[in-house]
Amino acid sequence: MLKKIMLATVTSVFLLLSVAVHAEPVTIVFSCKLNDGSTKNDAMAINARWLKWARATGGTDKITSSFVSTVIGDLGGFMWVDTYPDIATWGKVADADSEFDAEFDEVSTCSSNRMYRGEETMPAK
Repeated sequence: MLKKIMLATVTSVFLLLSVAVHAEPVTIVFSCKLNDGSTKNDAMAINARWLKWARATGGTDKITSSFVSTVIGDLGGFMWVDTYPDIATWGKVADADSEFDAEFDEVSTCSSNRMYRGEETMPAK
C-alpha cells in the first residue's frame, strides 16, 4: 500500500513540477498507526536501516527521518517525517526499488502522506 501511495505521489509531484525543479528542501509526512503486536522500536529499527539506504541512494547525508508521536491529543498514531535537501534528491530515493516497503507494512499501516516545501523566514534587519 505504501508503495502505491508513493507511486501516486511521485507521478503527481513530477507532473506538477515538470516546469521547474526547486532547490529548496522538501518534507514528506506519512500518517501511520502501529499494527497490533508491533512497537515503536520495531518501526524505528526498520527506519534506521531505510535511512542508511536512502542516504546512499540519494547521495547525501542531508536526508533525515523522524518518528513523530503525539504528546497531547489523539495518541492513536504517529507520523514519519522525512526531509530531503531538494525534490531531485527525493525523486532519486522515491524512484529506486526499496526492499523496505514490506517490512514497514508488517509493523505499521500508513493511511496518507503529504509533501511540503517550506520557505525559511529570515529575521528582519
